[in-house]
This record gives sequence, structure tokens and C-alpha cells, in this order.
Amino acid sequence: MTSLDQQLLGAINEIKGSGTFVSSATRPFVFPGLEVRGVEEIGFPLSVVQAKALIKAAHQAPFGKGSQTVVDTRVRSTWEIDASEITFNNPDWATFITGVLDDIKPDLGLVEQTIGANLYKLLIYEEGGFFLPHQDSEKEPGMFGTLVVGLPARHTGGALVVRFDGHETTVDFSEAASNYKIPYAAFYADCEHEIKPVASGYRVCLVYNLIQTKGKAKIQSQALSTSVEKLSQILKASEDDPEIPKIVLLGHQYTPSNFTMESLKLSDRPKAHALLEAAEKAGFYAKLGLVTSYQSGELQLEQRSTKGRGRRNYYYDEYDDDAALAENGTMGEIYDEYITSDHWMAGGIPPLCDLEFEESDLIKNFDLNEGEPAEKAAEGYTGNAGMEMQYWYHYGAVFLWPKKYNADLVSATPLYNQMEWVNYYNQRWQQADSQEKDLARQLIAQLPVYEKNNADFDFSPLGMFFVHDGQETLFAEKGLTLLQGYFKFISVETWGKLFESYPASYFEPLFDQVAALAKLSVTDHLLSLLCFLDSSTQAQRSFVAAQIEKVPAYLQPLKLTSPEKKTTAGHLISRTVALSQAKATDAAWIAATVQAFTRTLTRDYVNDVLVKTLFSLKNTDNPLVQALLVQCRNDLLQRVSNKPQPPADWSRPVPQEPKRYRKVWDTLADFLQSPTEKVFLYQKVAADRAEMEEAIANVKIDLDKETIRKGSPHTLKLTKNQANYERELAMWHTDEELLKKVEKAVSR
Repeated sequence: MTSLDQQLLGAINEIKGSGTFVSSATRPFVFPGLEVRGVEEIGFPLSVVQAKALIKAAHQAPFGKGSQTVVDTRVRSTWEIDASEITFNNPDWATFITGVLDDIKPDLGLVEQTIGANLYKLLIYEEGGFFLPHQDSEKEPGMFGTLVVGLPARHTGGALVVRFDGHETTVDFSEAASNYKIPYAAFYADCEHEIKPVASGYRVCLVYNLIQTKGKAKIQSQALSTSVEKLSQILKASEDDPEIPKIVLLGHQYTPSNFTMESLKLSDRPKAHALLEAAEKAGFYAKLGLVTSYQSGELQLEQRSTKGRGRRNYYYDEYDDDAALAENGTMGEIYDEYITSDHWMAGGIPPLCDLEFEESDLIKNFDLNEGEPAEKAAEGYTGNAGMEMQYWYHYGAVFLWPKKYNADLVSATPLYNQMEWVNYYNQRWQQADSQEKDLARQLIAQLPVYEKNNADFDFSPLGMFFVHDGQETLFAEKGLTLLQGYFKFISVETWGKLFESYPASYFEPLFDQVAALAKLSVTDHLLSLLCFLDSSTQAQRSFVAAQIEKVPAYLQPLKLTSPEKKTTAGHLISRTVALSQAKATDAAWIAATVQAFTRTLTRDYVNDVLVKTLFSLKNTDNPLVQALLVQCRNDLLQRVSNKPQPPADWSRPVPQEPKRYRKVWDTLADFLQSPTEKVFLYQKVAADRAEMEEAIANVKIDLDKETIRKGSPHTLKLTKNQANYERELAMWHTDEELLKKVEKAVSR
């Protein structure tokens, strides 16, 4: 860590949130009207009889998340009742909980935030009940903490101990709950906490999930402005530091699904706000993200005594599934570990994706991988592999880098990320200063040219950049080459705006070069664009008219009969017909276009592409449509005139491919060529029979297969059939019906 990094860390550590990690107090008693299904309404203070009735209606609480984990009373000994079983008959109870929330907000640093509390469980700790140190999981979206409300019940012991960042707070409900009052405690979910053993009586409490909803405007204290100025000066002094971006870790972990500015905990929020504002003042970009430290290694389970054997074994079979293994297992020997930044906070500037960095690059004042991870998973035995545990520690972080180096950094990211930045500049072009506009131009100038069109995402922001920029020099020198390379990945609407921004003469060579690629999808996009421009301004319609003349030449080199390109070929036909309205009386153009579409004809192409597409069009009287239908009719007539005939005998051709089954076909050759033999019995071991079945499955041949499972080895029975003839006859009948429809359409 450099001297400036240490200064940055020191200034950040001076920022303290307005809250602490735990809030506790006592309120006067309010009768909740608590009713549990199967138990009469509960009176307070809780009597021994009612406590036992509650326990009878409850179940042992599992250790960990969800009901699938096993109950282990050595880790957690308490009874629980689900929220779905609980009703509050007194409407004043909801008001009571609202009052508690209002009280805890200042303590937790949530003064201007809107929070809620959802009931999770009713817990009953009897004498000896406890819960070892643990962290709460995120039980529902937006959950950031836990609220525990103690109900009046006489007991001793059972203190709640909450720990975070080296600090510890103990909250004892026993005195207040034994004296007709209601104690409560709220704390953040990533705090380690435990319940000490209950010495006597019953500790009864309601547990709520604290939910953070979208907050109001951020809190801006006067003290924060001083920190912002100090951080800004440190950043300015480090703007030429080659070690960028700066990655400052905040103090808490977050799950990717619950990482928002409103969900930042304790001092994380003011620290993040201060860094964001300081970055803006210093000419830096700043982005919040998660630094994820990943570990995978040996899954270790608790050892339990094996009764009567005098030794200890792993009890893997006692856990129902991998989730239970994850909750009850720990990390042993680590096999693999790395650090990434794959999750970014929504909003603001785009991220810098695929960053590479080491732990030594992080600016932090704590060690990684301490305590519980934000996420973990386990996998039981698979084949010869041992059990594996995986940990993900997700640390909130702020990434900072000088704006002036942004283009250099972004150009090293994946293309989709570069497009996110281009789109960002586009959206704020009117408000952007000259530095940001120059950065956008620099980024565009560094974009790679992909003439093979091998990208697979939207490049419309590239086109919109040139619409906003408007500099013809950059457009001519770099823009046209880029637009050609990413032609089909730019929407027709964006192309329309480009035509409104630049003279049409710029696009004539571009269209010729794009069409010369002879790619179905590219030419389809080109024709789609021509259809879009045909309804635009007069200048664009003139360009379209000149392009329509070239359409037959654009279509000529295309491979239209590829089975996997049926949809695209159909689009080409539809778009060409739409453009042909302007050439309705040009016999030479229509003839050339028909020739381009019909120079190679296959049954699938004629039936499933040409005829199907032409019949889907509203105007079948269009001259191009009629000319294409005539070609379809002629092809159908030729096929229908040759009606398939049944085989004269039982001889069948011997397949020549694939060669790796040559031994099989040599074995079957005499049988296949025999005009009288219909059945072949092949009594061989399973491997030989399987090879023959595989060979038959790889070709079209008139054979039925049946395994006769008598004797040893079994027998593969092959029986000749007329499947090929029946298949060809069915296709002939289909062609005959289609011909009638085409002839009717042509004669109209």
C-alpha cells in the first residue's frame, strides 16, 4: 500500500456513521393479543402452563437456514413457532412495533430511511436453552437486520450477546421481561450474536426481519463535507499513480441481490457518499461494487461418536442434501481461491468489467475471509471426488480512477462493457463537459473493428455516438469502418438517425461492402433498413431507390437453402417483395430477382420457405410474388410427375457411410441385397449388437430392430420394411396438395 493509499484509508476511517451495530431499549407493556393456532390467546406475564402449551405447539428450531437442516441441540436448543401460526388480536400491537422502529432508526443510522418489520418466528427458550454464536441469513429480499422483541415472562439468564468489528454488546431481557415490560434489541444481519443459556424460567420473544426499503435523499452532515474535501485532495495527489483503479473496501459484507445504496450499513453509507463526492471533485470516476473473495476446499463435518465402536466417524448420511451440508459443514484444506469483482451497484456510471487485481491492491484495514461468508455451498460425494465446500465473501467496495485515464481502462474491458460506456456518454452528451466528450471520442477511436460480425449484443450505442458527436472527420475516418463491422448489430432506428445526421453519399460504399460479405443475416438487416428508410425523407428514398437496383446482385451469392436459415431466408423474401413495389414494371429486375431466389431449389426450400412465405403475404398479385410462384409451381410439377413406386422386391441398398461402420455393413451386405430374405438374426454379445444398432441409427434404411432376450447371448432381429417408400409417398401426397394451392394462386 503506497503512502497516498494509507492517507486515503486513514481519512476514510475517520468517517463514522450516525448509528451503531445494535440498538436496545425497554418499552411499557402493550397487550399484544397474541394467539397461536391450537392454543388459546396468551396472557402475560406468561404462566408455566401456557409456556408448556406453546412448547407443545412448537417444534425444535433447526440450526441454519430453512427447514431442511438437521436439528442439533448441541448448537441450538430452543422451540419455535412459525409466523403463519400467529395472530395479533390487538390492533395497538402494530402501532407498538412502528414505535419500536422509530426508536431504533437513529441508533442504526437510518434516520431518513423507510424500514419495516416482518414477523419471522416466535421463540421459546426453556431452562438450559441457548444458541451458539452465529450470523443471520438474508431470509427475504431487502432484509438488512433482525429485531427481537421480548415478551413478559419470568426468567434468568438468556442474555443476547452481539459482536461486530471487535466490539461486543450484551442485552439482557430478563429483568424487564420479569417486570411487566417489553424489552427489544435490533442489530444488523452480519453481526455475530448468541443467546447465553437460560438459567431458569422461560425466555419468550418475537423475531422480526428488518426490511430496508428505498430511502429518501442521503443524509449530508456538516462533518462529511470536511471529509469530502480531505479525500478529494488525496485523490488529486494520486491521479498519476499507475496503480489504478483504487479499490477501497467498506466495513460490511452484502449479498449481490441486496447491494444498494439504501442497504449500506453503519458507516459504510457515509463513507461511500464521501468517496463518491470526493471523486467528482477530484476529477475521478467512482463506482460501488462487491469484491468477492472465493474459496473452495475440503468439506469438514462435525465428528460424532459411534455408539459401541469406541471411535469417531463422519456422519455424512445424516444430512438430507447439499444445503444441509453447507449449513453444518466448515472449510478444511483450501484447494483454490481467487478475488473478483463481478457484482456492481445499479445506477451511476458503468462498471469496469473483468478487472484483474490481487489482495495487495485493496485498500483496507481488515483481513479478508474472517468470520462467516456471505454465501456458501457444499457438494457431497460425487463419484471418486470428495466432498467440497465453497465460500463467497462479498465485501462492499468503492472503485476510483482518474477520468482522464478512463478510455485506456475501458478499452481493456469486454466489448459489451465498452458499449455500456458509449451509451453512458450518449445519454448525457448535452450535459457532458469537453473532457468527457474527448474521452468518448478516444474510446471510439480505440474500438476494434470486427468485420466478421462475430459480436452478439446490441451495438446501437456506437451509431448513436456518431449521431450525437456530429464530427464528419471522425465519422469518415473511423466511424464508417466501425459501422460496417458492426452493421447488423445496430438497430434500423439508429441507422435512420445516422441517415438524418450525415449525407447519404457516405453510406453507398458501406452498403456495397456489407452486401459483399454474402451473409444471410447481414443482407437481411440491410433489406430491413432499406424498408425502414423507404418511408422516410425524400433524400433517403432516393438512396433507397438506387439500392433497390442492386438488390438482385446482393441476393445472388447467398446460400438460401440452408435448413437452419429458413427463418432468415423467409425474411429476405418478404422484405424484397416489399421493396419490389417500386420495380413492378421492371421485367428485367424481376427476372434477375427471381433467378437469385430460385437458382438452387430443394424440396424443403420450396415448400417451407418460398411457398410458405409467399402465401403469408397480403398481396399475392404482386408481380414478383407471381413470378416466384410460377417457379415454385414448375418445381412441384416436376416432383409430382414422378410418383414413388413400391419396391419390386426386398433388396435394399447397402449404405456406404459412415466408414467406421464398414464391418457392420459388410456383415449385412448379402442380407440387404437379397430380393427374398426379409429377416436377419444376429446372435452376438451386447457390444456387437450395440454397434450394429448404432450403425443402423446413423443412416436412413428400411430396417426394424428388435432384441430377442432368449438364449445367451441375446439376438438382434432385423426386419426389412418399406419405410422409405412410405415416407416418399407421404411427401408426394403433400407436394400434390401444395401444387393445387400454388396453381390456384398463379391462375388468379
